[in-house]
Amino acid sequence: MKQIRNSFLLAFSLYSISPKAKIERSQENSKYILVFIPLIGAVIGLILSQWAVGYPYLCNYQILPAVVGAVLPSMLSAGSHLDGFFRTVDALCSHQPIERRLEILEDSHGGYFAIIVCVWYFMLAIGVWSEMPVNGIFILAFGFVISRALYGFSILSSRHAKESKCSIYVPEGRLKTTEMIIMLGYVVVCGAGMIWMNSGVGFAILIGVGISYLISSYIARRYFGGVTEDTAGFFVQICEVLMPLAALIAYKQWW
Repeated sequence: MKQIRNSFLLAFSLYSISPKAKIERSQENSKYILVFIPLIGAVIGLILSQWAVGYPYLCNYQILPAVVGAVLPSMLSAGSHLDGFFRTVDALCSHQPIERRLEILEDSHGGYFAIIVCVWYFMLAIGVWSEMPVNGIFILAFGFVISRALYGFSILSSRHAKESKCSIYVPEGRLKTTEMIIMLGYVVVCGAGMIWMNSGVGFAILIGVGISYLISSYIARRYFGGVTEDTAGFFVQICEVLMPLAALIAYKQWW
């Protein structure tokens, strides 16, 4: 029970803006951490949904709601996944061998091209969210759980790069299989929720999720020799811009 409690506190401590718990980031304390990270996505989705309820009465233009939609997930996640995106882009843009790319992932200094790509990323995200109908926000709220569930699933199921530190999150034996099933359970339940709210938009979002997962998995294997915590964070950020983009395309084309 203590391990479960420590994993819960450590998950919110490392992957959200909640107060930092004074718990050692050991394999014993991190055994269940991946199970709890999707709950942070649930909190993000809930807060974003509540914002969607109120902003039509508070804002006359779409720019502020768009900025909130683009920035709030990264802010509430304390930039944990955005940091992985930044490092991965920096490594990819170096055009170096795998060993050097893995070293760049560990480097806290950012390259100029990574900064440029991050600016592009948020410009695209703000543009997409500025066109998003209010109903779409409620559907997308489920997506923040899915992106973090697949973050955990990729770490559990994929080969790790030899320099990866995320192996600390992977338990052995049956517990690993159980956690993978839980991750897929998050995806199935939240995917069903999106489809129930709007089948066309829900399916479009899930297609966006699938494309994001395939792209990030290929990049991790091809350019880094396997998954790292940073490449998994790269997936989360790609997913959270392709999901609203897919939803917007569905709304514009069919509704």
